[in-house]
Amino acid sequence: MTTPNPPQRVTRSMSNHPPSTAAAAAPPPAADTAPGPPVQARSTSLSQVDTNPYKVDFVIPYSISVYKSQDRQQAQQEIKDGYEELLRVLESEDGLRISTRAKPSNNSAKGEEEIWVFVGAEDGKVIELVEKEKSLDQAHNLPPHSNTIPPSPSTRIRLLYNLLTAPAIQDGLGITPGQGKWKRVKSIMALHDEVADKEWVERWTTGGDWRIGLLKGLDGKEGQGLGEHQPPPVHLYFNFLTTYTLSLLPLSIISVLFYLFTPSDSYPPMYAFLLSIYSTAFVAIWRIKERKLAIKWGTRGCESVAVGRLRPEYVANLGLDKKENKGDAVDLVQAGNDIKRDIKVTASIPIIIACGVGLGVVLLGIFMLEAFVGQAYDGFGKEVVPLLPTALFAIVVPQIVAAYGVLARSMVKWEDHPTPVGAEKSLTAKTFAMNAIVAYLGLFLSAYIYVPFGSFIMARVQHKLTKQETISVSDTPEKAGLGPRTSGKEQKGIKAGRLKGQLFAYTVTNQVVNAFLELGLPFITRFVDDWRAGKTTLKETIKTRGNNDSTEKVPQDDAAVEKRFLEKVERELALPDYSLFTDYAEMVTQFGYVTIWSIVWPLAPVFALINNYVELRSDALKICKHVRRPVGDRVETIGSWLETLSIISWIGAITNSTLIYLFRPTSYHADQTPNPNLTPIPGSASLHYMIDQYNISHNLKTVLPLLIPLGLIALTASHGYIILRWLVDGLSERLLWRNSEEERLVQKLNANQRQSNLNSTASTLTRREKPRVWERDEKLDRFWNGGEEGGREIGRVLKAE
Repeated sequence: MTTPNPPQRVTRSMSNHPPSTAAAAAPPPAADTAPGPPVQARSTSLSQVDTNPYKVDFVIPYSISVYKSQDRQQAQQEIKDGYEELLRVLESEDGLRISTRAKPSNNSAKGEEEIWVFVGAEDGKVIELVEKEKSLDQAHNLPPHSNTIPPSPSTRIRLLYNLLTAPAIQDGLGITPGQGKWKRVKSIMALHDEVADKEWVERWTTGGDWRIGLLKGLDGKEGQGLGEHQPPPVHLYFNFLTTYTLSLLPLSIISVLFYLFTPSDSYPPMYAFLLSIYSTAFVAIWRIKERKLAIKWGTRGCESVAVGRLRPEYVANLGLDKKENKGDAVDLVQAGNDIKRDIKVTASIPIIIACGVGLGVVLLGIFMLEAFVGQAYDGFGKEVVPLLPTALFAIVVPQIVAAYGVLARSMVKWEDHPTPVGAEKSLTAKTFAMNAIVAYLGLFLSAYIYVPFGSFIMARVQHKLTKQETISVSDTPEKAGLGPRTSGKEQKGIKAGRLKGQLFAYTVTNQVVNAFLELGLPFITRFVDDWRAGKTTLKETIKTRGNNDSTEKVPQDDAAVEKRFLEKVERELALPDYSLFTDYAEMVTQFGYVTIWSIVWPLAPVFALINNYVELRSDALKICKHVRRPVGDRVETIGSWLETLSIISWIGAITNSTLIYLFRPTSYHADQTPNPNLTPIPGSASLHYMIDQYNISHNLKTVLPLLIPLGLIALTASHGYIILRWLVDGLSERLLWRNSEEERLVQKLNANQRQSNLNSTASTLTRREKPRVWERDEKLDRFWNGGEEGGREIGRVLKAE
């Protein structure tokens, strides 16, 4: 249907410019993701139930509220100037279409008024962006890869997001939500493709692909299809998750055998050695696999400042945020001082250590209250005292971690990294340091304080509390259940149960709770919000869930189509942003439980495998239903998470060896072990004799014969791990990388860099179908009306104010 446009303000972004001469003359360009099933062009028919009938790529919510703390006249001018600047920037880019709508008034509370700016792009514009990226990749010797035209949905969204947010020196528009002149721009959100999301979830749950994560990974069509619709960081995360889950299967089989055929609480050295081999091998295998994926996807080297998207804030700090500053990004960014940033990163280390020590002291205090004071106290309310540590942990620790998160983000902003990927890596390292303390410190305190020295600490606590006349305590530490003369049989039950109970809570209970918080709770809160707003009832919700989507009513007129679309936008704007940090942190923390602590309870890997198999599906559902559509830059590695895994493997080797030493009875400390199946082993008489020669306290004379061998064992285990890692890394390189297709490609790139830079852009292209172009459709043109409606809404709101 081709009818004249209705009267409206004409802008460059609304005009249907033909593709640039270069775009028209050159063959179709490349997408950056691996090829997958053909992506059909989206229908322009509004008669079908199309969740995105107007072909909107992004929604930009713009706040037009006058805040109470602001001067009214100043706020009005700020709203007008910001809105005009946003329209000017968007309209300055050929190939974009814009439209504006006011947030529905019945859903806008006072102080929450918004204008929704919709952005769409012609296929010719996306092709132009693909060509630019292809040329940039070739100029910097990134690996070639198969490409398709039109580009996949994930590539389309990524390139357009880069266009909107990249600085001017990278030919971007430099829109930074919430900062500077864009402080009233709340976010830049891509809309979910509900059809693709539904197919993905159904295929992985009820569609028969039950083997993914159990018997097969994402190396075939599943991985290609995932890359078509999800951004590179999400694509890489699911490859990591499937690889990790598959690695748990053989370890789970081994763990079950040790659990069944070795005595309970025996801490077998062979199992500890196999855990070290497993953790080292997994890290080595994943390091090579992500390298291969970077070659296959053409992302090797994409995180450098020469290729990656620069932070507009970084460019502005260098005074290079103007269009006039043209040139190579590397040359321009070299004006920044890398040494200055490195000094800032180094200066942040003492701050992180101080915060970690502070958090550790708080956790130690809670631990002492729970493990010793709670047992010794025998006065009024003794039934309540054991609950205080849990309450303190739930109330105080999250506040400390949240405050540190704000501090960590401030430090990353102060460091001023050139690229968003670099800033994200720095924030990940800083934030996970605190998460690891919360996750692991309780187990370390139980293993290295409660078990070997619990009786001595209890005696000291008992002595201190008996001096307080207002506090009632047990007459002796033995009555509290943990005294120097408490029978070994009683102590074994207490100690063994504590370690295994903690590990069970971390590996089973916490993961069940997290699954509910990720999947179940969002459905409940969304229903409660809709019910309170009068949008639904319990009966209607159950009926809607029970019906198939095919029974959904088709909108009968244009107004109904637009109303349905705006409701979709409102729903998705209410969702939180997706954070890869949360998912990676959960898996890396679990890897630590398996590697470091499963010697305490060998069934931990089995429950980790079960959890991860479900996690694959639940994460897919979460991304499709409970968060905004993910958008991200190209990545070649999982970043600082890989080094974190290596550190955890090293800690696991040391911890397992020392646990084996600690949890065995000796002739001097037969009661220190939770293991009733081991026979006492005489200690070192020579070491006791040497220590007795020094005039030190009795407590030190008792403890040092335990600590000195413990330190030597830890040192030996650390060096043994270094040798093991060297052997495993070398073997992995020879078996998985040497003479592989990816290695040959890298060698060819290095040898023929000049020739590859001269290759035609079209040499690796595969035409899939004709690119979709904007059709002159009266119904579509009525929607893409530029900034008119937004301007009218601003005038109405400001007049009302």
